[in-house]
Amino acid sequence: NVYKEALYNRLMVALNKAERDGLILKNPGNSIDRRLKPHSEPKERCYLTLDEIKQIIAVEYNYKNDIKNAFLFCCFCGLRHSDVVKLTWGEIVTAPDGSTMIQTQMKKTKKFITIPLSENAIAFLPEQGKAKKSDLVFPNLPDQPGNADVRLKVIIKKAGIDKHVTFHVARHTFATLTLTYGADLYTVSKLLGHANVKTTQIYAKIVDENKRKAVNLIPK
Repeated sequence: NVYKEALYNRLMVALNKAERDGLILKNPGNSIDRRLKPHSEPKERCYLTLDEIKQIIAVEYNYKNDIKNAFLFCCFCGLRHSDVVKLTWGEIVTAPDGSTMIQTQMKKTKKFITIPLSENAIAFLPEQGKAKKSDLVFPNLPDQPGNADVRLKVIIKKAGIDKHVTFHVARHTFATLTLTYGADLYTVSKLLGHANVKTTQIYAKIVDENKRKAVNLIPK
């Protein structure tokens, strides 16, 4: 199943490129029922620690595709790749109290969400300069998650992190960090745009497991 899933994903990347290049009218794979697509058994949810994020920040990577800053931005706001790649300057607004927030519609669920931005998140936003409200915040970010993951892999390797990190790991990292540092489950669920708080509970289980591991580190 793992082999079939990897082969299917590579085929989809090729078909998506063929569609963008005008070689085919439409990627036929997009019409396949997701239940029929090959998939492996669910793996343990990967996320980054704060120390690992600092390792990534320290990596020198000036490639024009915005991958490093966009990934770190998502680590501190929880956006999916599909949402940050279409994020415009007009969706970053100033609240009445002077704080900065995102107001956008999620591509996956079509749900509108409002996400207050922390200083950590704002630090990885590029300068707006003369960009218009309709302009993309990260215009050089690869529009396909698979292509973004390839670029990200280079950064993760340079950071010395031995984990299978994809762009979506930024979303897992945001959820885990916010819960670890005291946010309640309901609030994190709203920040992630989950329709049901049960979807967010997996992150609470991760945090609880980390706590159990921490107390067991104390020797007898």
